[in-house]
Parts: sequence; structure tokens; C-alpha cells
Amino acid sequence: MQHLDRHRPVVLQVLGQEHGGHTATPQFSLDRVAVSEGLTQGVEQVGHGTWGPSLQSRARRRQRRSCPAARRPPSYRPRMTNSPAASPGLWARSWRLFRAPSISQLFGAAFIVIAVAGLADRIAVWRNARGTQADMIDLSQRLERLDRFSPSPALRAQIAEMQELTAEVGDEAIQVAVQSTVIFVVMLVVLGVGLWYNRRRLATPFAHVVGALEHVAAGHYAERLREDQPEEFGTIARGVNRMAAALAWREWIQAHTARLLAALNLPPQESAPGGSFGAALAVLAEATGATALALYQPSYDTNEWAPTGLHRTTARPLARDVLRQLVGEAGNVIQHDGAAGEGVRAQLQLSQESAPDATSGVALVPLRARERLVGLLVVVVAGALTADARSALEQAAPNLAIACERESAHLHTRRLAVEVRRAAQRLETQNAKLEEQRQELTRLNAELDQAGKLKDQFLANVSHELRTPLNSVIGFSDLLLTMASPESPLTDTQRDYLETIARNGRHLLELINELLDLSKIAAGRMQLRVEPLALDALFREVADTVRAQLEARKHKLAIEPLRETLIVTADRGRLRQVLLNLLSNAIKFTTDGGRITLSAQVAGDRVRVAVSDSGIGIAPDDQQKLFQEFVQLDGSPSRRYEGTGLGLALSKRLVELQGGAIGVESQLGKGSTFWFTVPRSELTPERV
Repeated sequence: MQHLDRHRPVVLQVLGQEHGGHTATPQFSLDRVAVSEGLTQGVEQVGHGTWGPSLQSRARRRQRRSCPAARRPPSYRPRMTNSPAASPGLWARSWRLFRAPSISQLFGAAFIVIAVAGLADRIAVWRNARGTQADMIDLSQRLERLDRFSPSPALRAQIAEMQELTAEVGDEAIQVAVQSTVIFVVMLVVLGVGLWYNRRRLATPFAHVVGALEHVAAGHYAERLREDQPEEFGTIARGVNRMAAALAWREWIQAHTARLLAALNLPPQESAPGGSFGAALAVLAEATGATALALYQPSYDTNEWAPTGLHRTTARPLARDVLRQLVGEAGNVIQHDGAAGEGVRAQLQLSQESAPDATSGVALVPLRARERLVGLLVVVVAGALTADARSALEQAAPNLAIACERESAHLHTRRLAVEVRRAAQRLETQNAKLEEQRQELTRLNAELDQAGKLKDQFLANVSHELRTPLNSVIGFSDLLLTMASPESPLTDTQRDYLETIARNGRHLLELINELLDLSKIAAGRMQLRVEPLALDALFREVADTVRAQLEARKHKLAIEPLRETLIVTADRGRLRQVLLNLLSNAIKFTTDGGRITLSAQVAGDRVRVAVSDSGIGIAPDDQQKLFQEFVQLDGSPSRRYEGTGLGLALSKRLVELQGGAIGVESQLGKGSTFWFTVPRSELTPERV
């Protein structure tokens, strides 16, 4: 039937229809054999599809006649206009909608496209079927007219067969159109049912999920989705519910943390009853459902852990050993339930009203800052500690640890402030006493200065008063000794008396001169005559001066020869005085028949002069006392060696005035070496 339907124009052309451009009547006058052969050949050509292109071209022309849009050339395109509908914003919105369609929109669009396309196809099928039926009826009428003009029985038989064939073709075309229409309707019904199922089982659950997510985004976490959905939607619903629960818990914990921080930051006078952490413990009790809470911190005054925050309980200080046994090195929440909780409460010595229920539990929260235990939070709950309460405690622990550390630092600062205030008061008292002592010292110094001036004045006056008659005594004794003659000789007793008077007078004069020198040095009135001088000549001079003393004690004085002539810059008289003092001490403190050495050597830009002896020596503890005024190592009345203790003190002052230094090296029983330094002169001996 399809072949006949598709090649209907060919059959009509064979039968002499007007499509060839000729009338049908002249063809009927042909020979019957020719007509029969032509009809048979046409039917065969229709069956073999030889006239297919001609048939297809005629079908296209018929479609163009039936549909004006089909007559447009292939290059035709609708012209774009500048209408508002073609604006970029609308195209952009349409493109966004096209790029992000929902599942329902996809299903709806697919249903509409299929319905429109199917309806257009059904219209075309029905139009084709009606056209085929009309053509077959027309062909049957033509065959009927041909049958009236054909006397041949064989041709009539063929015409009758052709009429039956055309009737069957028309009926079959209608049946095919009906069948395809029924199939299309069934397909539309199936698609509609699918669209309804999608709307019911996909779009609606998705809408519920979107609504739930919008509620979550708006901060409403109480609503929950039904979890008895199909597999995928049930999983999504459970995930959304868990997310809402987690966000609700997070919001709750954030609000709890904010309240806790606000309570921890309250000034001490605004805190709730229960210590400095009373308000914070009240917030924790509300968050965890605790019946009692206690916060312990180390007390540096009593070496215990004292309760600094209480809520609905009373507590006593804890020994450090008890707390170390309860906590150890733990860093997380330690939970004790039942009998273990009772034992912990007994160790903590909490009041009975804090835990009236025997089934209550105790949670210990160590508070650590920088790996150091700064506090212990004790939480008493009715029953077991819930997971949310444990999480709340774990979230609050770092903030409480910081607050405990801050509180400890505050207490330490206050304690330091009290200590500083007390120290300041003590310092004030001491300063007042020191001021009194300073004033007393100032007064004493003034008195001492006045006494020193009076002493110097007294020494000067006394020395002057003593030196005048003493010089007369020494002069007259020397005169008597020199005036003795053979005519008037002196007896031995008289000579001995006169020599004793002269010797003691000179000794007393030396003491008076030393006292005057010390007073001048102390008053800053000592004047030196510094000049270059040769040491070898000075050594010989002092050796001659002490020769009588050396011979009296049978000592031997050795002057070490100098490698070169040493020139020093010093006051000749004062340097001679220092050498005589050192040699006199060496002679005095050396047993009879001893050895004394006088030497000098270069020491950089100075010359070191030393006087060594083989005497009794000096103990190390006594060496620092040698150069003090009026100090003798043996100050007893029955001392063996006489002296005033002024020689070494005066020598030290004279050496230091000339830019030198003095010292001693000695061992007890092995002798002593007294040395001093003086600046070396750059002049040569010839120039000196």
C-alpha cells in the first residue's frame, strides 16, 4: 500500500491524467493490447520504483502547495528586527533560563515539544491519508469509465482488480492513520502520567528540600524533612536534617559562648554571688543542666587550690596532692558516674546539697594554659553527662583557662602592688632615717673638718712652738760638744749626756717635721720641686747617711750596680726622705748582722726602686695596714720596736704626689721588699 501511496502520480500518468499535459480521451482509442501492455508496464514500474524521483518531486510540489512555508528557498532566513523583544537583556535572561532549567521544566518542555511535533505529524498523516483516499476514489472512477469504453474481457478483469486495489489502498491509508493516532494518544497519555509522576515524586520533594534549605539559610533550624522518602530523597532529607541540627547546635554553642564571655568579662563588683566566676558558672549550669559547679585555682599563699567560683554548693580548699591524684596529666573532660562519682565528691568535700541524688555524676574539667594547669572545674550533674553538655564544657574550657590565667595574674599583680606599697613605706621610713643620718653625717663632717683645721692649726702652732726651743737645745748641745778643749775638757758623762740630748732632739725634730709634712699634704699645701736627677748619686748619698746606723747594727748594705744611668723626674729632697724611711725601717726590723739591698730597674716609662731586707717579715693580713697613719703592727706598750707609724704613711703620700706608687712584698720570717715607682726622665746623663 505504501508503494501505491508513494507512486500514486505515476499510476495516474499511465492512465492518462492531466499531469502529462495531454487529454485522456485520445489515449482510449489506442489498441487494447497497447493499453493493456502500458498499464502492466506502469504497474511494474510502480512496483520496481523506477518512477521514484518523479513521484518524489511531485510529492514535494504538493507539500509546497499545502504549506506556504515549504515554498521558501533554502537560503531564506527570517530578518531580525529591532523590536523590544529582541533586546540583549531579554536574550540574556532567556539564555540564563535555558542554561539553568529545572527538572520539571525539562520534563514539561519535552512533553510540549513531543505533543506539538506529534500533533503536526498526525495532521500531516491524516492529510496524506485523506489525499490518498481521494486519489484512489478518483482512480476508481476513471477505471470505471475505462471499463465502460473497453470491450475486452481481459482488460475489464484487470480494471476490476485495479479498482479493488485502489479501494484497499484507500482503506489501508485510513487504518494506518487511525493506528498511528491511537499510538500517539497512548504515548501522550504515558508522557502525561510520567510528567505527573515527576511532579509528584521529584519536583515536590525537591521543592520541600529547597524550602527547608531556605529556612536553614534564614536561621530557622527547627523544621525537619520527612525521611521516609525514596532512596535519593530520603538520603537528602537525612543530610539536610543533620545539617540543620548541626547548625542549630552550633548557633546554640555560639550563643552560650557569647554569654560565657560576657560573664567572664564582667568587672568583679558586677559578678553574681559565688566568687569572681559566679556569673560564668551560672551560664555553664544553664547550658549543661548541672546541679552544682565549683572552680578551683592555685593559691600561692597557702600552697593549696582554693575555690574561686561556686554555684549552688560550698567547697573547701584542696591539697595539691589530692588534685594531682584526681587530674594527673589529663587534658580532656574526666567523667565519674555512680560510686566513682561519690568517691570524687568525698575527696572534693563538696556540700551535700550540691548532689542530693545518689545517681548523680561528677565531671572534672582540667583548665590548661600553655601546657600548665591553671584551674579545675568540677561539674555535678543529675545522672550521666550528655554529649551536648560534654561538648559545651569542652568549648568553654579554653575560655575558662584564659580567664583563670588572667585572674591569677590579677591576684599576683595585686599581691605585688601590696608588697610594693609596703616596700615603698619601708623605703620612706628608711629614707627618713637615712636623711637624718645624712644630716648627722653632714654635721659630723663639718665638725671633723673643723677639727681637722683645728688639728692642722694646732700642729702648725705646736710644731712651731716646739721647733724653736728644740733648735735652741740642739744648737746649744752641738755648741757645747764642739767648744770642748783640752784646757776645759768634758767628762765622759757630760759628753754622753750632750750626745743623748742632741740625738733625741734631732729625732724629735724629725717627728715634728713628719707631722708638718702630713698636715701640709692633707691641706694640699705641699709644694714639690720636680727635676731630673740620677739615682746612682742619690743611692750613694743615702747610703752614707745611714752608714752609722748600719755599723751600729752590724748590717751590710748592698747597692746593686745599675746597667745604665737611670734618670728620674722627682723632688730630690722628698725622694731622699722616702729612701731614708725605707732604709731606716729595714735596719730597725732586721736582726743584727743582716743584709739590706738597694736596687733599681726600668719598668716601662717608670723606674722601680726596691729596698729588700732579711728581717722578720710581715704577715699578709698586716701588709694593708702598713701605709696607714699612726698605725703600728705591734701597738702594745711592751712592743719590741719603737716608732710613731708615720714614716710609711708619709712615704706613700710623697710617692703618690710625684706620680708613682708604693707597695710591699713579704713573707713572715723571710724578710721584706718595699718598692716604689717614679717617672723616668727622657734626658740623658750628660744633659742632667
